[in-house]
Amino acid sequence: MNITVLTNRDLASHIALSRLSDLLSGHRLSIFISEKVGQDHSLPEPLMALGTFEKEIIAASSHSFDDLAARANCKLQGFADISNKVNGPEGIARIQATEPDLILSIRFGLIIRESVIAIPRHGVINLHSGILPDYRGVMASFRAMLNGDTQIGSTMHFIQDSGVDTGDILSIAKIPLATQQSYLFNVLNLYTSGCDQLASAVQQLDSGAVFQAQPQQGKPDYYTFPTEQELAAFFAMGYQLFDASEIEAIRALQP
Repeated sequence: MNITVLTNRDLASHIALSRLSDLLSGHRLSIFISEKVGQDHSLPEPLMALGTFEKEIIAASSHSFDDLAARANCKLQGFADISNKVNGPEGIARIQATEPDLILSIRFGLIIRESVIAIPRHGVINLHSGILPDYRGVMASFRAMLNGDTQIGSTMHFIQDSGVDTGDILSIAKIPLATQQSYLFNVLNLYTSGCDQLASAVQQLDSGAVFQAQPQQGKPDYYTFPTEQELAAFFAMGYQLFDASEIEAIRALQP
């Protein structure tokens, strides 16, 4: 099967690609990367520090994003050189050239629209690092921690239009919230079961199975990046966004 992966230049995506390059080794992969999530805007200093910490871990890894693409027998591609216009003629042409049977989206930072969604015959499947429809948007695990949840999870769902995290649900994998660990570790810890979800979906499609997706039920909540006040409340609960002492545990998540 030809599988096109849309991902982002961040640590969770790096871990996910490390896993998927092995789990999907029997398929032809093409990988496109976005450089950030959302529009250009300034973030609170703690979130900037989190981003810097992630970049340092990626830089110290034995595999760059280009290396991971090479492991998957493809070349890393993107859309930065065409002003991130993934839905424009050139962006569409790049994706069409990969002849995808299926598109997998993992933390992709650009919104794709109907012209892209219509390309693969099996559709577009997104892995969202939050339980839907309760936590649409970014940093779902941060919101779950702030709300005092005991579980976090990843939701595998179809992308059927340009709405954010609105598509029919294929599966939800939940794990206990590690209350003594940082936000970052909790998020990264989702990608073991999350990548297994994606690999299982690919296996089902490859065997000719028909998915039983369900529309999202309940009142949805959508979240953007947290404010200074929300970060202060998070820290007051004793949580951290990241913890340098967890570096070895984070590296252990990378196969």
